[in-house]
Amino acid sequence: MPASDPALAGAAAVALTGLAEAYRPRPVTPLMPWRDPHRLVKPYVVTARGRQWDDQMVDSARATATRQLEFDDAMGSVGLAVVVLHLGDDGVYLVVQSWAKDFQSRLSIFSGMDVDDLRPAPIGAAPCVWELEVLSHERAAYVTHILGNGVDVDAWLDDALDTRPQPRRGAIPSGT
Repeated sequence: MPASDPALAGAAAVALTGLAEAYRPRPVTPLMPWRDPHRLVKPYVVTARGRQWDDQMVDSARATATRQLEFDDAMGSVGLAVVVLHLGDDGVYLVVQSWAKDFQSRLSIFSGMDVDDLRPAPIGAAPCVWELEVLSHERAAYVTHILGNGVDVDAWLDDALDTRPQPRRGAIPSGT
């Protein structure tokens, strides 16, 4: 049994146990990069169990993200960005991160009950564990391919996180 810290006794321990029991990985699907004038965007979709996405949802999310990215451009973006459309259990979230000057990034979050209802998230909202999985990968890809490798944009675009379940090796396809 792991040692527990007395500071995390009672309600905090119960809350952490409940979170740990409820957590399940969610598939991350990379989409084709968005190539806009003066900007490259790596888009992703994260889905909770039972949630489905389609091109119309992505188009709607792209329109919201583009408005934010245009603002980010005016604030000093370097032209590379990541967008995460997350279809969660309790709503839809859109995380827009653009890389900026001086090793900084700009992060904006939108939320709503539907992709057509996205609004800026309340002040203080931050990415959840599933969105942070994508952002963590993208931070490493940015450092590796842009900052540490002579600005290799093609390698950065190719370095996409994909956690969708893969068919098992040797499995016989259904219908044969």
